[in-house]
Parts: sequence; structure tokens; C-alpha cells
Amino acid sequence: MQVTVTGRNIELTPALKDYLVDKLARAQKHFDHALSITALLSVAKNPSIAHNQTAEITISLNGSVIRGEESTENMYASIDLVADKIERQLRKYKTRYWHKGGKGKDRGEHAAPVDVSPSEDDDFAVQKEIALEDIKPKIVRSKRFPLKPMLPEEACKHMDLLGHDFFMFINSETQQVNTVYHRRDGNYGLIEPEA
Repeated sequence: MQVTVTGRNIELTPALKDYLVDKLARAQKHFDHALSITALLSVAKNPSIAHNQTAEITISLNGSVIRGEESTENMYASIDLVADKIERQLRKYKTRYWHKGGKGKDRGEHAAPVDVSPSEDDDFAVQKEIALEDIKPKIVRSKRFPLKPMLPEEACKHMDLLGHDFFMFINSETQQVNTVYHRRDGNYGLIEPEA
């Protein structure tokens, strides 16, 4: 397992790194090849944010990306929560793509299934999650509206006036459909299509 740890507004002590690596070692047991894991530990300097200590984990796995993020008041608690989330996602990934008789789209030629015997509770939890995901959400409302050419800053103002979390518009500089959205940190984000 190769873990790259980055810190933002936090001192990365050896104890913190070791704790993170130990927690992520549980995720490695599901695969026979080494996982490449990127971790970002950050602390928000804004005192109004209660859950200011965030742990983000990203794993690239045969072309897929497994990602988890958790924020609490304590970095060790954030690591615990995100490690549990990542392990659930990896179990689900393995159940879907490794146990389908070779039909999984992401199964590599070199990868062989690992004989891991998780507890019955783990199997039941994964099967329950998969069953819940099979209940597909339905589109219950459709809405059409004209897209107006404007600058991203103007789109942010429209979004705030409407009280929406996102707003689609035609960027007057690029003439492409863009979307602005509210970020968790209170700022705005802009989504643009690739050229």
C-alpha cells in the first residue's frame, strides 16, 4: 500500500501519519495488489465552522476513483469515519466487479480474486447497501427555462436571489453552458465543460 499524506493548516506528526496508515491498512486486505492512496488532512481556520478538521481519502483503482471525506472536531475521529467509509466503498466495489464471474468492467487481467472471508455481518451490510441502491430514484419533476448569456459573477448573484444551490447559464465569454454552485466553505464553484 502506497499512501501519500498531505496536510493543510496542520502539522503532520509521525503519530498522525501512522494512525492514518494503520486505519487504511484494513482497506488493503480486500485486494492482492498494492493500492495507491492519497490523503489530505486539513483544518479550517474559520472559527465559525464547528467541524473544522477534515480527512479526505482518494484511491485510484483500475480506472475508477474511490473517494471519501469526513469532517469532525477531532482529526483522529475524522480519520476513523473516513476510513470506515472507504472500506465500505471498497467492499462494495469488490463485490460488484470482482464477484461477477469476470463480467466486471474494471477487472484487470492480472488481478485475481482474493480469498477474504469477512464476517457474516460485513456480507449482510454490503448486500443491504447493494439492495438499497437497486431501488432507483425516479425523476418526479422536469423544468425548462431559457439559458441567458452572462458572466459567472452575475450567475452567482442570480443563484443567490433565487435561493438555489446551483445555477446553469451560458457563459458570455466562452458561449458554453456552465454551472455555478455553493461550496461548503461558503465560496462559489464553477463547472465548465472540457474543450
